[in-house]
Amino acid sequence: MNELRKDYILDRWVIIAKERGKRPHEFLKEREKREKRGLCFFCPGNEHTTPPEISRIEEDGKWLIRCFPNKFPATATEVKTFEENLLVRMSAYGRHEVIVETPEHDTCLGDLNVEHIAKIIDMYSERLIENKKDPRIGYVLIFKNKGKEAGTSLEHSHTQLIALRTVPTAVREEVDASKKYIKENGNCPFCDIWKMEMKSERRIFENKYMVAFAPFAPRFSFEAWIMPKRHVTSLEFLNEKERFSFAEILKKLISKLNSSMNYPPYNFYLHVSPKKEDLHFHLELCPRMSKWAGFELGSGLVINTMPPELAAKHYRE
Repeated sequence: MNELRKDYILDRWVIIAKERGKRPHEFLKEREKREKRGLCFFCPGNEHTTPPEISRIEEDGKWLIRCFPNKFPATATEVKTFEENLLVRMSAYGRHEVIVETPEHDTCLGDLNVEHIAKIIDMYSERLIENKKDPRIGYVLIFKNKGKEAGTSLEHSHTQLIALRTVPTAVREEVDASKKYIKENGNCPFCDIWKMEMKSERRIFENKYMVAFAPFAPRFSFEAWIMPKRHVTSLEFLNEKERFSFAEILKKLISKLNSSMNYPPYNFYLHVSPKKEDLHFHLELCPRMSKWAGFELGSGLVINTMPPELAAKHYRE
């Protein structure tokens, strides 16, 4: 039976179309060809083609991970606001950074070892701390686009960071819904969610400090969430053991997705708590195996043909 499912705390619904569903192998597509065409700005030896470096992590005297401002930022350097009746405009003040995850052009994030991924997470943490120091910044979003269908324009494996004046709507809705749940139940909803999901068919992986599961009402086929067991509001507050556990789970999840689904396009993003709020930090992995069409755009409802229970089973196998 096809089902309407509601998000745990948000007023957001999806249709799980089991009767239109595919078996996991039917989602397989031809892998995008990784062809190095001309100069790659992110490869070693081409550092002069990027904006001046902000930070780096080295190994054996050479850079392993680099961070620098995006050459074509989505943000602005000025702070201005304009209002006229229904028309509100403001400058998109903030910062837009690129984190190159590896010097190797043809290596994907899931192919890196856990120690390397842990260092990438250290870089994420450093950039969160640094950008939050600006009192004009309201929120810092770290996200990854992998593959053309996920919005990437450069093949070399990288993550992006955008720091904004305002808290994005999706995050604000999570914060408000979380507050409402805490007021009514006395507990953090995400703490309750992970404990419940570790006993469900949607459980994927678990280690001492982290969990991964397929959410009950996913918008994307094979969608998966990672979160710490301890109530932590942002990545930089994880201790060293928790960060390494996070790297282990992320490696395991993306490696399984890559090997079983032929390196599909995907996005992931980190939802950290805005300043002075108490949102449980988590990562949402969103494989891009189907396109939203007229129904999704017109209704705000997403049709997902892969039940999360089946997706979780596929990750576990």
